[in-house]
Amino acid sequence: MFLLGFACSEPQTTEKAGCCSKAPDSSGQQAEILPGNSLYHLESRFTDPTGKPFMLQQLAGKTVVMTMFFSHCEYACPMMIHDLKKIEEQFGPKDRDRFQFVLVSFDHKRDTAERLMSYALSQGMAGNWLLLHGGPEEVKDISVVLDIVYEPLENGSFAHSNKKVILDKTGTVVFTEEGLQRAPDAVVQVLKKLI
Repeated sequence: MFLLGFACSEPQTTEKAGCCSKAPDSSGQQAEILPGNSLYHLESRFTDPTGKPFMLQQLAGKTVVMTMFFSHCEYACPMMIHDLKKIEEQFGPKDRDRFQFVLVSFDHKRDTAERLMSYALSQGMAGNWLLLHGGPEEVKDISVVLDIVYEPLENGSFAHSNKKVILDKTGTVVFTEEGLQRAPDAVVQVLKKLI
């Protein structure tokens, strides 16, 4: 048995060595050889807000800040998005184009491409923001790799952990930060080293 925390547990930060925008074009960007621990080895197929198929390998060549959320969330997810926007504010327009925010929805039933497009527009997520919808297996697979715990609730909502994960250009996790309402400094420092 495990407990899921929204923001009550002590925030943790881990650094490891080593509407929406259109999906990044991977042509010419994808690394020829991805390290064995790259997230981009996942063959999960997602859908972007325009309804086009999307595979994580398309992110290769770009630094990524990734998290999971669901658009009907009324508490933790809006706070996470606020945290991400505070990070984005620390960069000028030119540097913002050098990294990508990727939000993968837990809610495979309600967060359709159309819903995610509408949500992104309502939240002012443009330029370097990408929201992804996947089936239950895709959602489960990526949550395991990102170490983000979630549990569907009877009312259609989700209990879930809140974690920002930074991937380098090869899709390797180089930094994680758990918790909400965190100062942007730690994430910004890592991003500045990577972009």
